[in-house]
Amino acid sequence: MSAQLTHYFERYAENAIAQMKSALLAVDYYERIRQRLLKKEDLSAELPIIAKVGPEGTMTVVKRAISDYEAQIHDAWKLAPRLTDIGTHKINLVVNEQEHLPRADVHYQFKSSAGTVKVHVTTAGETFQLHIFGGKNPMAAELAFRELEKQLTFIALTAQT
Repeated sequence: MSAQLTHYFERYAENAIAQMKSALLAVDYYERIRQRLLKKEDLSAELPIIAKVGPEGTMTVVKRAISDYEAQIHDAWKLAPRLTDIGTHKINLVVNEQEHLPRADVHYQFKSSAGTVKVHVTTAGETFQLHIFGGKNPMAAELAFRELEKQLTFIALTAQT
């Protein structure tokens, strides 16, 4: 297995988990504000902007913020556009009400003339497991790994993340 590929996809998983955590905290915050607005609580002392835009305007902003942050939870697992152009990428998030973070099951497959590289990331909470598989033929797998490494280098040099 390639150290460069391992390092890249480990960073990818760590960053995605951190982004999911951040987005979930924001969703929770805005959801609490929404609930308090539905109960007709006066939040103008805590959030002075409410006095200017009113409860209806605040509710609109809160709903939009919730939807934006919920989209960020899924978007955290997006790859660089170049990688999705040259391979296939599938993300499956499973939400369990008893867990803080959704479980992610991410597959990426890159086909080259030498062979296919399959990357599989699974998460549970803040931990993840990474599998990179290049096929049964070690020589073909090494060539396929190098082809994907070239693409990652190209992405880094063109500053596409």
